[in-house]
Amino acid sequence: MVEIMVRGEAVERAAAERASVTVQSRWQADAPDEAMSLVAKAHARVAAEARAFAESGAVESWHADRVWVAHHREWVGEGQPQRLVFTASAAVTATFVDVDALGAWIGDLGAEQVHEVSGIEWSLADATERQLAGRARTRAIEDAVARATDYAAAASLASPVITSIREPATGDGGPRPLMAKGRGIEVMAVSDAGGAIELSAGELEVRAAVEVGFTAEADRSGD
Repeated sequence: MVEIMVRGEAVERAAAERASVTVQSRWQADAPDEAMSLVAKAHARVAAEARAFAESGAVESWHADRVWVAHHREWVGEGQPQRLVFTASAAVTATFVDVDALGAWIGDLGAEQVHEVSGIEWSLADATERQLAGRARTRAIEDAVARATDYAAAASLASPVITSIREPATGDGGPRPLMAKGRGIEVMAVSDAGGAIELSAGELEVRAAVEVGFTAEADRSGD
């Protein structure tokens, strides 16, 4: 009786279905009221548009922060008194299921200096992720069986029999972006000119890994 322990792996891929983006409305001024007033107005517009997108079905979920203000002293020049600067800020985060609507929105917001668009996080719908994970796990088992069979054949053993199945203690199952890296920088560079932004979600991958134990008897078919 020989024990065989192998690791099976598999990857399933699908196009991203959701995109989460954060729009930060931020402004600096010499007086707190001035900064707060401008940001509050800009933030209210962003929140209203996110709400409208949600009502139309383009946005799956969204939330808005409250406007806050902070201050700091800014160096002006040698021998000059430091300038007291007030910064107001607020953010809206929305998860879009309509990529074209998101591109148009980013292009519109990018034309205004008060708005900053952070990087986009691409993801899959929960049902899609579960489906891909199930397929990946099945294929990981198949991969483990194939590996064990190869080892058994190389060692002149009979077909291996599964004795244990275990998920690795650490793993990277879950969606992983293949093409989304650097997308936020790309968006900011294009949105400065205004107009709709053409976004390409690329693919996400769901990985599965499994450790499978086998036993195999000496092959006596030739006896």
